[in-house]
Amino acid sequence: MERRDPVFAVLSPGEAASFHNKALEASRKFTAEVAARLQEAFPDCDAIGDSVFGGSKEILLEQIDRWPADLVVLGSHGRHGLPRMFLGSVSQTVLLYGRCSTHIARYQHAHEGVPEFDKNILIPVDDTTHSRDALEWVLQMPWHKETKFTLLSVLTPVVEKYSDGIDALYRRKFSGSRLEARQAAQEFLEECASRLKAKVGGDNVAIEMREGDPAEVILLLAKAWPSGLIVLGSRLHGHVSRFFMGSVSQEVVLQAPCPVEVVKSRL
Repeated sequence: MERRDPVFAVLSPGEAASFHNKALEASRKFTAEVAARLQEAFPDCDAIGDSVFGGSKEILLEQIDRWPADLVVLGSHGRHGLPRMFLGSVSQTVLLYGRCSTHIARYQHAHEGVPEFDKNILIPVDDTTHSRDALEWVLQMPWHKETKFTLLSVLTPVVEKYSDGIDALYRRKFSGSRLEARQAAQEFLEECASRLKAKVGGDNVAIEMREGDPAEVILLLAKAWPSGLIVLGSRLHGHVSRFFMGSVSQEVVLQAPCPVEVVKSRL
C-alpha cells in the first residue's frame, strides 16, 4: 500500500499512522511466514522476509538492481471468459523493465486433476542468442530427477503461390531453401537436446518439431502435454532499461495455461 492510496485521504493523521503501522506489521508477519515455508522447502538456501511501505513497482525495480536479483517471481491474475490473461500493472512493469529473469506464476486451471504435470518443462528453442541463453539457464538449474523436458522448434509455414510461367522456375529453389531451413532447425534442436540429456539424462528429454504460428503451437503443446512450466528466452533492448519482448513471448506470457519463465539476456 502507498501513501497516496485513497484510504489515507479520509483518515486523520493519527488514524493514518495507526493504520500504517498495523498494515506494515501484518505484512511483515505474512512475509515471515512465507520465508519460513521457503526455508523449510529449501533448507540449503537462506530465506529472508521483509516488508516496506511505498510504491510496489518502484521498490521492486530498485531492489532487483540493488541486490542484484537473478530471478524475480511474480503472480498474475486471470480473467476467465476472456481470450487473454491480464498480468496486472506490477507484474507487467517488472517483466518489461526488471533487469533479471522473470517467472510469472499462475494457477493452472487448465491442468486440474492432472498428476505430476508440474514436472513437465517446455522449452521453445531457435538459433538465436536469447534462446541459447534460456537453455543455459535451464542447464544451470538443479532439477528434480523426475522432471521431463520437451524442446520445441517451430517452423513458420510459408504458403507457396505459383502461377504458370516464370514464377514456376523458382519452385525448386524455394523447396530447397525450405528443406535447408528444416534441416538446420533439426540439427540445432538435436544439439540442444544432446546438451540437456548430458545434464538430466536421455530418458527425460524429448524433441518436437512442428510447423505453424509459433505462439499458437507453443500454447497448444503446453496445454496438450500438459506443461508445468514454459521457459522462454528474450533480451534487454540495447543500453536502455526497457526489456524487449517479441510478439511470440508476449502471447505466451499472456495466454499460457501454466507458469512462464522469461530468461533475459543482457546485450
